[in-house]
Amino acid sequence: MFVEELIIDGFKSYAARTHITGWDHEFNAITGLNGSGKSNILDAICFVLGIRNYKLLRANNMQDLIYKRGQAGITKASVTVVFRNNDRKTSPLGYEDCKQISLTRQIMVGGKNKYMINGHTAQEQAVANMLQSVQLSINNPHFLIMQGKITQVLNMHPPEILAMIEEAAGTRMFEERKDKAQKTMSKKDKKIEEISAILTEEITPKLDKLRHEKQAYLEYQKVEIELDRLRRLVVAYDYTKCKESLNNSNSSMASGRARLDEMAVQLETIKAEIANIAKSKAKTEEKRRAEMSKSGEFKTLQAQIDELSKELVRIKTQCDLKTASIKEEQAAKSKLVASKGKFESELAKRATSFEKQMSKYTQEKQQYDEKAKDVTQLEELLQSLTTGVASDEGREGGFMQQLQEAKKE
Repeated sequence: MFVEELIIDGFKSYAARTHITGWDHEFNAITGLNGSGKSNILDAICFVLGIRNYKLLRANNMQDLIYKRGQAGITKASVTVVFRNNDRKTSPLGYEDCKQISLTRQIMVGGKNKYMINGHTAQEQAVANMLQSVQLSINNPHFLIMQGKITQVLNMHPPEILAMIEEAAGTRMFEERKDKAQKTMSKKDKKIEEISAILTEEITPKLDKLRHEKQAYLEYQKVEIELDRLRRLVVAYDYTKCKESLNNSNSSMASGRARLDEMAVQLETIKAEIANIAKSKAKTEEKRRAEMSKSGEFKTLQAQIDELSKELVRIKTQCDLKTASIKEEQAAKSKLVASKGKFESELAKRATSFEKQMSKYTQEKQQYDEKAKDVTQLEELLQSLTTGVASDEGREGGFMQQLQEAKKE
């Protein structure tokens, strides 16, 4: 890659936008009077390439790079360098098809820093990787001979010379990536150890405790369900028996009423017979008085009177028996009515108890469903912890597989 254009705007002594073109790909020289800004052009190139040591740019901090520290109405500094990228062999990785590569760095008052590649915002690390792929590491540059650089190279220690050679050969980037990967692996191993310790000391005992609690809860649910089933059977049995007793009482009361009506009819019939007998007796008495004078027929009439008296006694006895039977039936009827009221009250109580039991069963069934859902979630958590600890959504694999992948990273 070769520099084609350099655009400086608000950087150090360049308040106005300055566009420098016509760069030669072999030799370039910057000349001018003292204080005209010759060194600032080289500083601008180092700045856009991402230098971190601002002392090499003769500045104490980032704000010193803005024209008059931002106090002249200029609040940002921007430097853009355009590279010609005709040779695909020496092109940065991923930019082989670009004829030109535009790199821009912009800083603002307050410390905001932004990089852009071909007009698109990029991360500082992406810019550093792109430049390192073509041996343009600005933090250890071998392509710039700045003031005092020759003396610094002569006074370098062997490790520093080796670092410079590695940077020039392009292997420094891979060494840095290797060190970064090793640090990442160390962090991952430490994290794995922490996770293993947590799994052994906290999660496994909790899982064992949850397993025992789950088993006890399942046993409790079985007993509770069986107990509730038996309760409902008892309530249903009591309800059925009360209903049968009520039906039997109704049928007994109906038969008693029928017998009472029949006896009332028989009583009316007996009363009518008694009235007829009384009338017959009166007639007989009249006949007896009328024929008192007749001696031959008196004994016959007396015998008839005796027979009628016996018949009357017999009928009165039957009447008394019927009357007593009617009173017994009425008493039995009263008892049946009272028993009916008692059974109806007991039936109402049983129905209310049945409804309460059904309501309690519904609530316990809902609690059981919720507990079953919790148990399912705990089983899923146990399954997830046993077979795999997923760190990213949609990532599958066992715990040992994730450990192996972390070690590979």
